[in-house]
Amino acid sequence: MDRDNALQRGLRHQPYLQPDPRVRLERLRKTLMRTTAEGPGRTRTLRVILYTLTLPHGDPRPDHARLRAYAEGVWDIRREIHDEVLDLRRPPAPQHRNGWLTSRILLRRGVADGVLAISRNMICPDDALYEQELAWISDHFSFVDLITPESQ
Repeated sequence: MDRDNALQRGLRHQPYLQPDPRVRLERLRKTLMRTTAEGPGRTRTLRVILYTLTLPHGDPRPDHARLRAYAEGVWDIRREIHDEVLDLRRPPAPQHRNGWLTSRILLRRGVADGVLAISRNMICPDDALYEQELAWISDHFSFVDLITPESQ
């Protein structure tokens, strides 16, 4: 018993290492994807929305072409949606973008099973807001996949 107590005291005084939030968010996103893909009775090809951000009057076609190439043979592409923002490094919150809200509506209605984006910055660079979006997507039995994972 004394040994157990000494062990417990020793464990309490060791520093707790917080995992890298990017790796944690990547694991969460991949879990959502796996859960959606392996859902009970899932036999059809998953349907996706291709989502990009551009500057005002920017051309989303190169990004959509890259996403189409990534999705080819894996998913059924349902829509291509983009939003225009003034600064790609600091876009408004996803809930304030018409294209992202349209994607959410399509996911909620069952038109698509997931969203493909080039990087998580297309969705949201802020960790807390990005995690909120992943939670919403999880609540609607959907997923997000990225060409560039969060950890890179």
